[in-house]
Amino acid sequence: MYEYDYDEWEERVERFADPGGESALYAADKDNPRDLPCPTCGWPNQLTARDEAAGYQCDACANAAERGHDVQFYDPAIHGTPEEWEKEEQGDAD
Repeated sequence: MYEYDYDEWEERVERFADPGGESALYAADKDNPRDLPCPTCGWPNQLTARDEAAGYQCDACANAAERGHDVQFYDPAIHGTPEEWEKEEQGDAD
């Protein structure tokens, strides 16, 4: 039977954005914010500086590559900008 290692779990929680899931992305925090675009699809705010330094792409692109799906490329004319998304979230959109 597998013996649960609490120290290992704590390390995973500190290291990974989704410690129990499939993502390899680093956890975001005040020193490592998720504020960089994915180098593959261009979607903003997908990666942290540590993710970028490791050569990662966003989860959607990694999943698409692993499963043979198409990548949904970011186009601000179609999808809007992060500033517009923030306005919508705050209810300030026109």
